[in-house]
Amino acid sequence: MAEPTEPPRPRRSRASRPARAQATHRLSPVRRSLRRRNAPEGSDAAPLDRAVDETQGPGSGGPTDAPDQPNVESPSDAPSQPDVPAEVEHNPRTRLWSTFWRPGRGQLIAAVILFVVGLGGVMQVRINTSDDAYTNARREDLVQLLDGLGAESRRLEGEIAQLERTRTSLQSGADTQRVARTEAEKRVQVLSILAGTAPAEGPGVRMRIADPDNKVDAEALLNAVEEMRDAGGEVIEINNTIRVVASTWFGTTAKGLVVDGLPVSTPITIEVIGEPHSLQEAAQFRGGIVSEITGPQIGGQVQIEQLDRVVVESLHTVRQNQYAQPASPPPTPR
Repeated sequence: MAEPTEPPRPRRSRASRPARAQATHRLSPVRRSLRRRNAPEGSDAAPLDRAVDETQGPGSGGPTDAPDQPNVESPSDAPSQPDVPAEVEHNPRTRLWSTFWRPGRGQLIAAVILFVVGLGGVMQVRINTSDDAYTNARREDLVQLLDGLGAESRRLEGEIAQLERTRTSLQSGADTQRVARTEAEKRVQVLSILAGTAPAEGPGVRMRIADPDNKVDAEALLNAVEEMRDAGGEVIEINNTIRVVASTWFGTTAKGLVVDGLPVSTPITIEVIGEPHSLQEAAQFRGGIVSEITGPQIGGQVQIEQLDRVVVESLHTVRQNQYAQPASPPPTPR
C-alpha cells in the first residue's frame, strides 16, 4: 500500500501577502535614509542596510522577494541627499567667492559710490596736471626761461635804484625845481614811447613770419605780441606801419588780418625793442609762438635775428576818450 503523499502547498501570490509585508516594503527606503542621516561622520551605513534587508528574508516584503517586478517608489520615498559638511559651509574663501558672484543690493550701491568717487579723483588729478604748464618742460627750456626772468628782474632793480636817487635829489637838493623839471621831461618821453606817440630806437629782434597758406589768424598774431611783451618788449611794430600799444586790437575780415583797422600783408614782420637774448628765447620756447606757427595746424616758417639797433618810426594816433574823463584827486589826509 502506497504511502499517502502530502499535497504541495499552494504558493501565495503577491496580492495575498499580508498588509504588514506591504508596509515594510514601502518603509524600507525611508528607514535607510534615516539611518544615513543619523549615522556618525566617517561611518558607512550601506552594510547596515544590507544586513537589515537580509534579515527580512523572503516573504517579509523586501525587495528580494519580487525580482520580476520593479520597485516603483514615489518621490516622497526617494533617498535624500547627504547634508553639506559644516566646514565647507563656513569656509571664508567659499563664502567670499559666493558673495563675489552674487552680490547683494547694499554691495552694489557701495560699488557705485566708490566708482563715482574714484572717477572724480582721477579727473581732479588730470586737471591739476594739465594746469601746470612747466611740468613736462625740458631742462634747457626752463634754464632759458629763468635767464629771461633774471634779466627782467635786473632791469626792474635798476629802475628802482634810479627812482630812489631821484627822490633823494628832490628831497635834499638845493636846485629842486630844475631836478623836478628834468625828471618830468624824462617821464614824458617814457610815457610818449609807451603810448606810441614818439619814435624809439634800441637793441631788439626782428621776427619774420612766412604764411604760405594764410592760416595765421588774429589769435596767433596776438599770442606773438603777448609773448614779446612778457619777455620785456618795450616797443613793438608790425610791418613797419603799425605801432602796437595798449589799445591795439586784432581782428580778421574777408580780406585777411587787420590790426587797429589796418590790413596786415604777408610775410609778417614784427620788430621789438628789448633785451635781444630774452626776446629770442621767449619766442623759441617749446609751446611758444615758433612752435605754434611751424606746427602742422599752420605750417608756416619763422625767422628771428638779434639786432643791436632797431628803429621804430611808426606812430599811434591818439583818439579822444568819449566816455572816460579825468577824476578829481582824493582829499589829502590830515
